Amino acid sequence: MVPSVIKIVAQSALESFFPAVMTCGGLPFRLRVGEQRRIALVDLDLLREEVAETLLSDAEQDYAQRFRHPKRRREWLGGRMAAKAALLTLREPGEFRRLTVLPDEHGRPTVSGLTERGLSLSITHSGRYAAALAAHGMSCGLDLQEISDSLPALTDYFASPAELRLLADQLDIGSHEARLTMLWTMKEAVKKSMFSDQPAIFSGIALDGITVAQEQAWLLDCVVQGCPPQRVIAHNFSPYVLALTLQ
Repeated sequence: MVPSVIKIVAQSALESFFPAVMTCGGLPFRLRVGEQRRIALVDLDLLREEVAETLLSDAEQDYAQRFRHPKRRREWLGGRMAAKAALLTLREPGEFRRLTVLPDEHGRPTVSGLTERGLSLSITHSGRYAAALAAHGMSCGLDLQEISDSLPALTDYFASPAELRLLADQLDIGSHEARLTMLWTMKEAVKKSMFSDQPAIFSGIALDGITVAQEQAWLLDCVVQGCPPQRVIAHNFSPYVLALTLQ
């Protein structure tokens, strides 16, 4: 099935970031289109599993058998669908089934079935949504998180005193939980982009500065141990925060 793209009216704060919709097999995918990247969003509440499964490659159908828990299976299916939507609208329109998106030994998504090289991919899910970022000629990282009141209990794991002081000055971001969620998503996005083979790399990523980019969006500068500085843009779409790396 070849997707089609039309314009629609956004329905929520998060969905307003994705002003187009692609449909394939009756499944809707929201899109944000950039010159060198695509971001796709899937509403898991609208995902019909029996349709999504027909859009999987044979290898993906085999892999999907390992997911017994319905919630985890739906998240995985939503991630595959978002990834294919992003990839096929970035450079190579075509059939969903000809692409295979599976994790490598470190859990990072890898793609087969593309004729073009140099495309990178990042997948995320939280709450009722799954999303994927496909980028041309660069490594990329994307993270979506629901704002959670459980993060303060994990502060010692992922936030330093210096980072907490920087966040405390940004009252316009929202609640303390929202600021912590933004820090978490920033570090997840950088980790996915640069350190997918090192799951505990949070200790090597440090927030170094925050600048307002636009309404409800902030540029986050971070220092990465042993690597060049990185910049992430984070959006507060309460009750979600979305962060993606910039190159």
